[in-house]
Amino acid sequence: MSKNFVFIQSANLDDLPLASMLSSPLLSEQVRTQAARLSGVRQTQFVACRYLLAEILNHYFDISYLPNIVIGNNQRPQFDKANLPDFNISHSHNYVAVGVSSQGRLGLDIEFKRTRKNFMAIAKQFFSAQENQWLNEQADPLDAFWQLWTLRESALKLYAKGVWQMKEMQIEMPKQRITAEFAEAFYAHHQTVGAICLSVCSNQPIDILEINQ
Repeated sequence: MSKNFVFIQSANLDDLPLASMLSSPLLSEQVRTQAARLSGVRQTQFVACRYLLAEILNHYFDISYLPNIVIGNNQRPQFDKANLPDFNISHSHNYVAVGVSSQGRLGLDIEFKRTRKNFMAIAKQFFSAQENQWLNEQADPLDAFWQLWTLRESALKLYAKGVWQMKEMQIEMPKQRITAEFAEAFYAHHQTVGAICLSVCSNQPIDILEINQ
């Protein structure tokens, strides 16, 4: 069985000039047309995510330009050709991240490490008793909160589930072992990358994980 390689690229939007990305040969005319319908931060996020995705495909999979992206039956963005790798996109504050998996599906979530009011109350509402106990034992509860939150979001995105199903999940910490009735397989990883908390989850074991920024 082939190994599952997961490649993630994160970036600050300030470091990605819009004009330079739009002129890249890695992007198709379709992306430029779609981008022209947007404006401001939304336009920059849209282009940046597709540019980073195209860079990963070009560097690791020898794909010369970004393939066509469609919305699947589960409302999850995917490439229109089934033989292409799965990908997932996330953004928070001024940061974006893109992940590509060589085998199986992928869920990715990032959160800018910011103060959040009443985060302990949110934790009690959405997290299990064991997770809340672990959170309260940590030296930095806010950082622990974002770790649990992004792990849950990445798992939900993996299976195209809604945030209302977050309560159905259990995370055994610190092993980051996720279980939920709506799916059998979760292989998760969490890491702090600069100013962001990043979690990735796959339905296949992650043999090699490479994160760049």
